[in-house]
Amino acid sequence: MIENRSHATEAEAGLAAQCITALLTRHGIAKYRFAVTVSEILGLSYSAANRRLTANTSSSLEELKLLAEHFGETLEELVTLDKTDPLLDASVVINNHIVPCRIRLGNVIGQVSPGTLIAAEIDGAWRVMAADARSIIPAHAVTRLVIEPTVSRRRVAILDDHADTAQTIVHYMEMAGFDAVSFNDPQALNEQADFDAYVLDWIIERDARRQTALELVENIRARNALCPIIILTGQIRTGNADEENIATALAQHNLKFFTKPASMPILIAALNASFRTA
Repeated sequence: MIENRSHATEAEAGLAAQCITALLTRHGIAKYRFAVTVSEILGLSYSAANRRLTANTSSSLEELKLLAEHFGETLEELVTLDKTDPLLDASVVINNHIVPCRIRLGNVIGQVSPGTLIAAEIDGAWRVMAADARSIIPAHAVTRLVIEPTVSRRRVAILDDHADTAQTIVHYMEMAGFDAVSFNDPQALNEQADFDAYVLDWIIERDARRQTALELVENIRARNALCPIIILTGQIRTGNADEENIATALAQHNLKFFTKPASMPILIAALNASFRTA
């Protein structure tokens, strides 16, 4: 009996994962942003969101409902998987501005009341308009229209004097949907345009000179008092990094701290949580 229940739970988790994947795909979410999107909507860590997408953890009905409603769908539409007609790329004119949107087409119609939303294919592209005497008829009824803001990838600066470590962090950040850029020189990073977040090695050794990231942190905070800054170091136990100096910096500048080597899923979850509370 327990074994049967286990198989049922696995099947439910797999079905839920398929439904969520189909939902995100329908709404044009890039695959690399699946876990990040689920994390942001449900308020989960990146790893918890990823487990729901890989069927390692089943999603509750409430979670599925929240995901569906976020994208303007019902729970029933969510669980239909690919049986639901896909949303098509289209455009609609609002206040003389052409706004990208996504639509679901209904039946072909010949006559409708003025103001009814219809869609017609013009020069190979779908255009949405309110029906009037000059409308292109026949056209399709519009059963759903979704206008979603363009989500840009958050930019994260990675500072580490070991190139391989920096690239490892960049790799995981990119997988989590961030636009990550690595640096090995604090001055070079300080001269760049502001980033949305920073992951900084506390001790930087360059040209036989050892320095902390404190001055860089102070410069960043002078420009942006709220952006997430995460400090990393593995040199406390060697005595090269002073615990009291780090603790003071954490308190004064609202930093987060991880000991190297840091768990990347936990670090990314902390970064996502910082964005939600910033």
